[in-house]
Amino acid sequence: MKLNAVRRNRIVNTSRIIREVWTTRSISRVDLSRRLDLNKSTVTNIVNKMLDKNLVLETTEGPSTPQGGRKPVRLEINRNYGYILGFEIRPESYTVVAVDILGDILFSRTESVFISAENFSETFFRLQSELETELAWIGRPLIGIGLGCSGIIDAPKRIIRASIPLNFSEPFDLYKEIACRSKVPVYIDNDANCCAWGELTFHRTQNLQNFLFCLIEFRDVAKSKIPEQTAIGMGISINGNVYYGRNCSAGEFRSIQSSSAGLKGQVSLDNNRENPIMEEPEIVEHFIRELSQHLALFVNTFNLSQVFIGGDLGPYITERFRTVLNDEIRRNWPYDEHVDCEVRFSTLGDKSVAYGAAGLVMNRIFIDLEVLEAEDMERFGSLELVGNDAD
Repeated sequence: MKLNAVRRNRIVNTSRIIREVWTTRSISRVDLSRRLDLNKSTVTNIVNKMLDKNLVLETTEGPSTPQGGRKPVRLEINRNYGYILGFEIRPESYTVVAVDILGDILFSRTESVFISAENFSETFFRLQSELETELAWIGRPLIGIGLGCSGIIDAPKRIIRASIPLNFSEPFDLYKEIACRSKVPVYIDNDANCCAWGELTFHRTQNLQNFLFCLIEFRDVAKSKIPEQTAIGMGISINGNVYYGRNCSAGEFRSIQSSSAGLKGQVSLDNNRENPIMEEPEIVEHFIRELSQHLALFVNTFNLSQVFIGGDLGPYITERFRTVLNDEIRRNWPYDEHVDCEVRFSTLGDKSVAYGAAGLVMNRIFIDLEVLEAEDMERFGSLELVGNDAD
């Protein structure tokens, strides 16, 4: 279904209004009109449709005018409008979170299950059905699902191009095989990119622009059946959008030391050790230092404002990472002035990817409504928000 210019313009304006209400948390119609440079009738028409669909609520909690009198009516997103499921998919397990549209986690779980290319679709629909039934107590509808997994993911087209852990050696068209068959919109992205989407979406009031999210996971080799004990992925945000690169492989990482030594892993560690990395302080120190040197190069080359570190790292590694990374950023910078880059750590631990996958969905169906496929708009009900061409 193609959208004409009038419909497309209405979608863009609706998306901008939803984004502004969601970001500011509370705003009047007058302020919407002024901030977005839209005439009052356009704002009123769109807001009325949002009120009819119960997406926004009216409140009177704003300050009164200097002359006194009635407090102005303000708008805020209705957090009870629905919930989103975000998944991290791993070969040996999954983590899922249910998130309301303001970003609060309502439910979370990690469960062991074997997932691969062979049973990916079957497992998805089984989990979707089971969770919808189990989460009936939330009392609001499921409005979207996000998936995060390692590999090369063409997120705009929703295609898994390759994933070594999940054994995808041929492209898998998730849009055709899953999204088109689901009653709610379904999106997918690389796990580290999902983490970046989570920061952009649920911390939108901070106006994050240029940053890097480094996702670190220490694997149990016996359970995951993957030879490397470490997994590193990077989500890159440029000007407030996740950067994918020409072939959607931006963020794939391998250290210079590892490739120079002819090693297969992402960092120059011996992957034949019997003990987990976390139990060997010298190996942990080597890992932190090597990775920090590369992160420092990226920070200074691209003049990044923040580096986010995510994963279930533990307090010791977190504090040591902060010290070493700040040290390497200063060491890498050739000038005298201080490098203004904030090192931050995700507080969600092993939920970072699943939470970010929910953020990806939130961004698609609310924040960037204009990029939705027409079929997704119909599935989500967005066409009702923008009205008919005859309106």
